[in-house]
Amino acid sequence: MNHIEFSVLLSVYHKEKPSYLQSSLKSIWDDQLLKPDEIVIVKDGLLTPELDKVIEDFSKIAPVVLVPLEINQGLSAALNCGLNYCSHNIIARMDTDDISLPDRFEKQIRFLGAHPSSDVIGSFALKIDENGQIGGTLKVPESPEQIHELIWTCPMIHPTVCFRKEKIQSIGGYDPTAGPRQDDYDLWFRCAAAGYEFHNLPEPLLLYRFTDENIKKNDVRVGFFRLKTGWKGNRKIGAGIQAYIGIFIPFFRSLFPYPLNIWLYKFLNRFNPRAK
Repeated sequence: MNHIEFSVLLSVYHKEKPSYLQSSLKSIWDDQLLKPDEIVIVKDGLLTPELDKVIEDFSKIAPVVLVPLEINQGLSAALNCGLNYCSHNIIARMDTDDISLPDRFEKQIRFLGAHPSSDVIGSFALKIDENGQIGGTLKVPESPEQIHELIWTCPMIHPTVCFRKEKIQSIGGYDPTAGPRQDDYDLWFRCAAAGYEFHNLPEPLLLYRFTDENIKKNDVRVGFFRLKTGWKGNRKIGAGIQAYIGIFIPFFRSLFPYPLNIWLYKFLNRFNPRAK
């Protein structure tokens, strides 16, 4: 395979754990079989001295492009800013508490090189807890047709994704007005409406940090914006009745108090069509 240049894009803010960030950065450089040509790190507002030290040390060994923002702007705005600093058209997303497996970039970049019609590619992931213990596999639809049909379920795991920069920017990038925790959900709807081609590799290429705290963050406000984004997105793509019924489930679940919300999530996830 001819060398395909690509960037890695991630955003960090002050509440994140330095140990998680250190492991995440190590996984996208030291441990990768195919190393990125640049790593764009957006500092979304002022960071703690510990986080700054992790980034400073990492910048000494890896091709880091640092993008400091004076104030915290939120993930969507930070990623849009970072997109402008990515030198290459292929961009791999990464979150600062997850871990990319060593062959992630090799397999995804090879796939994009062999499939020029593919615009967004993700993969399965392994769930890990706060201690890094594996707790199961997150499976998602694989083919473009399955993904488009189930776009209302958010069938792309955001930190596993690689995409073509020109395609994402041509539809306006991430939408900071979409609401809390809707960054990727809104984006996938707009990609689907634009006719972009999705793929998911049917193997785990990422360790995805997933704890009860993730579910707890999906409160009523988040549930409302999730419903709003789903309704708007379904209209864009002309979705069927199942999609309209399905987008109400996260909202209704958010009405229940913690920890019942967590129990409901785990129970209803057994019937999640994106995991079939």
